[in-house]
Amino acid sequence: MSHCTVIPVPALEDNYMYLIIDNESKQAAAIDPVDIDAIQRAAADNQATITTILTTHNHWDHSGGNLKLIKAVSTIDRVYGGNGDGVPGCTHEVGDGDSFLIGARTQVKVLFTPCHTQGHVCYYIDDAHVFTGDTMFISGAGNFNTGTPKQMMEAFDKILGLPESVNVWVGHEYTAKNCAFACFCEPNNEELQKRLEWARKQGSLHAGEKGTVPSTIAKEKACNPFARIDQLTVMEFCGQCDDRVERMRLVRKGKDDWGRRG
Repeated sequence: MSHCTVIPVPALEDNYMYLIIDNESKQAAAIDPVDIDAIQRAAADNQATITTILTTHNHWDHSGGNLKLIKAVSTIDRVYGGNGDGVPGCTHEVGDGDSFLIGARTQVKVLFTPCHTQGHVCYYIDDAHVFTGDTMFISGAGNFNTGTPKQMMEAFDKILGLPESVNVWVGHEYTAKNCAFACFCEPNNEELQKRLEWARKQGSLHAGEKGTVPSTIAKEKACNPFARIDQLTVMEFCGQCDDRVERMRLVRKGKDDWGRRG
């Protein structure tokens, strides 16, 4: 049973911040609060008090509001970030399996998912929600940057090992474009065509539309090419490569090449 309420808050052009409100205490955590005015409005609208910042990784569009929010909100006494990630204002560096509470009853578990940055983490909350930052997107994955295909494969395996009913809350609204690539990767998969049509209809919270968060683990297993590297159709896209790490690399390369098409 989940003891929290999740409020997605759009920021910048396509970022998602989140407010996680412990229902009993009304204490809240802000995830990647780059727009401090918007996250404070969300807290006020929901009669919540922000006490904690959860940072998925150190890129400015996720961590760039930390110091400003700490200065603006006196009730914040904890800032979490991944081990070795250099998160601004971090008071608690965390690694795989670490756990802590938000408010009275909301349980947070840390998944260490380095690749996009060297200390990227995801937050698994109340066994019901996972906040994946720039590791897993809906029907996509973050850039590997200085990480490796093996790291991203291991990160996906870790996330996909959660129960299929778990809600997946991502760091960016990239869903329609990601679904278009998924259809390119598996052109005969009708489920992916339906998912693309759905994503286009949902639009973006940033434009006042519905947006596409959350997904679920089950939906990502069905529709995310980076989660489907063991499926025959994705193996065919990769040229019948037998190595899982190489297939992850080839799907990433395929997405990058597809994105550069005129």
